[in-house]
Amino acid sequence: MDTTDKLFSEFEPITREQWKAKAIEDLKGADFDKKLVWKTDDGFPIQPFYTEQDLNENSFLKKHQRFVPGGKREWSNYIQVDVHDLHMANQMATDMVQSGANGILFRIQDPQSIEFSILLNNLDPEKLHISFSTPIPSEAFISNYFRFLEHNAIKPGNIKGFYESDILDEWVTKGTEPDFNALANVIKVSLPAVGFKALVIRSHAFINAGSNTVQELSFTLNKLTDYIDKLSSPDLTQSNVIENIVLHMAIGGDYFFEIAKLRALKIILKSILDVYQSDASIEILSSNSAWSKSFYDPNVNMLRNTTEAMSAIIGGCDALLTYPHDYTNGAPTKFSHRIALNISNLLKEESYFDKVVDPSAGSYYIENLTASLAENTLILFRKVEDAGGFINAFTTGMIQEQISLIKAKKEKEIALRKRVYVGTNKYPSLKEKTPLKEKDIQPASRRDIPLLYPQHAASSFELLRDRTRRHFESTGFIPKVYLACFGNLAARKARASFTAEFFGTAGFHILGEFFFNDTQKAAEESAKSNADIVVICSSDLEYETHGAAFAKQFKTISKDKILTLAGHPEKIVEDLKKSGVDVFIHIRTDAIETLSDFQAKLFQPLTR
Repeated sequence: MDTTDKLFSEFEPITREQWKAKAIEDLKGADFDKKLVWKTDDGFPIQPFYTEQDLNENSFLKKHQRFVPGGKREWSNYIQVDVHDLHMANQMATDMVQSGANGILFRIQDPQSIEFSILLNNLDPEKLHISFSTPIPSEAFISNYFRFLEHNAIKPGNIKGFYESDILDEWVTKGTEPDFNALANVIKVSLPAVGFKALVIRSHAFINAGSNTVQELSFTLNKLTDYIDKLSSPDLTQSNVIENIVLHMAIGGDYFFEIAKLRALKIILKSILDVYQSDASIEILSSNSAWSKSFYDPNVNMLRNTTEAMSAIIGGCDALLTYPHDYTNGAPTKFSHRIALNISNLLKEESYFDKVVDPSAGSYYIENLTASLAENTLILFRKVEDAGGFINAFTTGMIQEQISLIKAKKEKEIALRKRVYVGTNKYPSLKEKTPLKEKDIQPASRRDIPLLYPQHAASSFELLRDRTRRHFESTGFIPKVYLACFGNLAARKARASFTAEFFGTAGFHILGEFFFNDTQKAAEESAKSNADIVVICSSDLEYETHGAAFAKQFKTISKDKILTLAGHPEKIVEDLKKSGVDVFIHIRTDAIETLSDFQAKLFQPLTR
């Protein structure tokens, strides 16, 4: 075989229609679209397969260049250091540089307290990407930084990094009035340092409030155009503003969507910059979203961080910032910082992600997903622009309303456990000894403008378990669950496992699975137990023959315990209720609503 021949070229090509016909045949006439096509949170359909034909027929892809030019694949490896003590922050940064970081983001709450000679001791701004983040822009802070550079004979043109102070991000999440003049002054001071960018635009507020991918992309780009329009002036040109932009994009947990998201972003960004007649190259920094993380079972966050880093790198980020996996549990340790940093190191040094410039180029699925995201983002982007731009759309509540609709849909599916967050709403670690979660404090909304509230996707389950633990600490009481099993082995084991997991997500104590050959004996023993909740675990057939008798016998002995049945045998539900079954739990049960009801009945008073 000639090495230039196409693999399997001796076979006749198979068309999309032939694949679909075969699928319909295997479905035995069932509706192809209803069975195999699904809709994303963004509202567009995803086919079960894509072919070269789809790629060739996509008019959007034909119009836009997607392939990254040849060259070495590089990205900066960032670590974030929260600055509370200058010496400790410097030591942490120095240690992380030794572990492979070439970018340091110092997050600073009080910029006036910074002494750069201490903070940057033994850190070379000409070799490292030194960056800073403050809640509000400070011209004095950035001027002090450049004076420090001058004092150390470092030319501004030789440094790289950025200064992050996204005033619109602070506005939408905390209500802080944006000071465009202060931000403009920061950009002016930074102009001599062409490798140091002073306008960082974040997307985290949207995704952490529950937005979908199209909303995140659109609203971030709507922010970008508002920034350009608000900051441009006779002494700060549009080119000055655009050339200082860095897009700081959050990474969600949907692997392929996150790859396509960055690719779509680059396509739309080029279209927007063409309007401003700019050919500037805008860098993208990617960092993990809070939405995709969990407080409980935080080690799972290591895995989430890894897949998110992979998505960002394959999608084409220029810099990667991985937060420690235990960031959700308070101050991360030096060990967790190093683990976070090593995700990037492993992907580069051991997995060779730096050897291929654009590995997803030509993928039928990802290319079509890129096009769908870009097209739908442009539609929403124009809609917001027609409404007066980002600031006007947020002031009128248009943006918050759109995000809240998507968030409500996601939260409903999380409550039903259709969307799985391992360790939180499914497969909880029942013996976990995580420190108590600090109570979430929602920022006070302005009376005129609702704010975006960042949270974890499965925070409702975290609050359930937190409520149980707080009640236990204050009263010594924790609900105990008894699994009364009889009948068919497969059915009772499956339902017992489902039940233990269901109540485990709220932190209830599972006493264990107790098997009985005799149904009446099962009712008597479970009724006499020290449990607060007794769950009948068996098959629907056994429920039909023995369920009512079990319930009646149980209630004659114990009326205080909550009798629950795992399953929902529709034909006899009413009879079982009359016999004494209080609650039914099954795969269609809203876990948040049902477990909250259990807490309300058992906790006196319910801890808040």
